[in-house]
Amino acid sequence: MTLTPMRRAVAAAMTASAAVPQFTLEACVDARAARTPTAGGSVEDVVVAAAAHTLRDHPRLNASFTTSPRDAITEHADVNVGVAVAVDDGIVAPAIRHADRLTVGEIRAERRRLTAAAREGTLRPAELYSATFTVSNLGGHGISRFRALVIPPQAAILAVGALDAEQRMWVSLSVDHRVTDGVPAARFLTDLVHRIETGFV
Repeated sequence: MTLTPMRRAVAAAMTASAAVPQFTLEACVDARAARTPTAGGSVEDVVVAAAAHTLRDHPRLNASFTTSPRDAITEHADVNVGVAVAVDDGIVAPAIRHADRLTVGEIRAERRRLTAAAREGTLRPAELYSATFTVSNLGGHGISRFRALVIPPQAAILAVGALDAEQRMWVSLSVDHRVTDGVPAARFLTDLVHRIETGFV
């Protein structure tokens, strides 16, 4: 079977990811606060908002590792959170730009717009390639927990699983070990969980 352009792009990205030394941290989150009507969006929207706000306090996770012209780590001033979207024969992760400046309701509206554009094939390059961090959610497909692969040159990706009967869910943070280490990543994940559980929004 000949690869479609989308499948070829996914293959190239995942081959590049396989060359990245990665580690993954997991945490179980009490998501009851994220499901209240005052949250203004779905649990995924709350997670995206929480991640965006937490990245402001942990800029090393909102970073990129580049190898040209020399190895370097770039911490990004903008927080652009990519949201993974399944499309025909592949996946894309368009960016909610400046997500740390948006309310949960605004993130919900933008995520829906980007999802529709992704499936219609009308995403703009700035939406496709500007993410500084990515959230991948398979909870809606009944997957309780999983590990996502870092998308180079991003430093990290967050995987979100399904809610259980007690409104708990697993989140997994995969990190480029060249950019940061276990303790800083653990602090980020702990702060993220705290934001979700306390209904910071």
